[in-house]
Amino acid sequence: MKTDPVLILLGHGSKTQKTLEEMEELAANSRPLQRGLTVAPAFLTLLAPDLAQAVEKAVASGAGEIHVLPLFFFSGKHVLEDIPARFEALRTKYPGVRLTLREPLGRHPGFFDLLRQAGGFA
Repeated sequence: MKTDPVLILLGHGSKTQKTLEEMEELAANSRPLQRGLTVAPAFLTLLAPDLAQAVEKAVASGAGEIHVLPLFFFSGKHVLEDIPARFEALRTKYPGVRLTLREPLGRHPGFFDLLRQAGGFA
């Protein structure tokens, strides 16, 4: 049985526990924003769950549609190479699941509005 679609928020990761706590809080606070959407955290490095673990958990819960949103601002090595490579490996592993890699947060058209607001100019 298929469950709600899953949005995986993919952060970089850190050695600090605070990063894990903030990511879990972000995912939890995002859940009520759209009914019928499961939001889950994942990390590229240093913290768990990593991307493969988060996708595996979503698939095991019955998700047939998973979107991965990299919470990165710039097109560095992780965005250009690491994330796409890991993502393609997951697509191969789960051919029956609709996996979509979203553009990184920094490329989103609404990102500049967010910068304005965060900078106190909204």
